Amino acid sequence: MRVAVTLAALALMAITSACGGSDDGNGTRLVLTDDGCTYEGEETVSTGSFTADVENKTDYFGAFAVAAVAEGTTIDRLVAYMENARQQFGESGTLPDPPQIYSQIVRVGVNAGSASKLPADVEPGTYALTCFVDDLPTWKPYVATRLEVTG
Repeated sequence: MRVAVTLAALALMAITSACGGSDDGNGTRLVLTDDGCTYEGEETVSTGSFTADVENKTDYFGAFAVAAVAEGTTIDRLVAYMENARQQFGESGTLPDPPQIYSQIVRVGVNAGSASKLPADVEPGTYALTCFVDDLPTWKPYVATRLEVTG
């Protein structure tokens, strides 16, 4: 079942580019909790390698991702989609079709209570940093922040 949810979440946000900046975490951090996902770090980075330290503080398997946001689209649309997807999954156990305005470029799974790194190579554009509680029957998607990558 975890594979099905992971594949659905991957389809949920396909990515073509990544985020820029330092390759060593450099104070950039995503934290998944029972209440959501938080981001600490710069919201504008340079093209190139970007690495965020990630920590899963839940009792469930979690995932962290970087997703490209289509030009002309806002993060608010992704937030609304995630809220709708979370509600639909809670009511029916199914996910809506993935939005075509987002594409996931990298995703890392992290066991409950563990930490890892989320590395990505990014080109100029707008990205979303996202977190998921991804352990059926529990599935919760979150948008931590918008990340702007400049050339």
